[in-house]
Amino acid sequence: MKVAVTDACIFIDLLDVDACTAFFNLELEVVTSRQIWLELEEEQRNILKKWIDKDRLSIKPGGQNVLKIREEHKLSVSLSIADLTAWALASDENGILLTSDGTLRKAAKANNVKTHGLLWIFDQIVKNKLLTVDEASTKLEFIFDQNIIYKSDQKLYDAYEALVIKWQG
Repeated sequence: MKVAVTDACIFIDLLDVDACTAFFNLELEVVTSRQIWLELEEEQRNILKKWIDKDRLSIKPGGQNVLKIREEHKLSVSLSIADLTAWALASDENGILLTSDGTLRKAAKANNVKTHGLLWIFDQIVKNKLLTVDEASTKLEFIFDQNIIYKSDQKLYDAYEALVIKWQG
């Protein structure tokens, strides 16, 4: 099973649209760092704990080398320590980094860390028939309607629309 290191934004979006059951049923070993876990609100952590109990989510230490990663790769100071722990875990676990953070995603990709975002997750959910096209489309529409950053990123919005059209085709 492929290791997938998830950032807080992904968890928040999935929780907002009640898509965690579908997500945790993908054939992924979902991991996050303690620092990312602590970025989530207590209510969010309480919901996600059932996936820990079912061995579908694990929380790992964030790694000791996160500041070294920032220095060595000349990374933006806008990347938080939690962001860097996600990068380090994905790299250490030879896994994929699941993030909605554009800065983190670009930096990780530029340094050969495989990354995917929310659209990829929903595409996998639909491909694996964990949600119907209508269910997934409705959930993504809600996320995009609620998130000004997603909505204002024309390239991301175009990719979202193209994905929904692909599903319906």
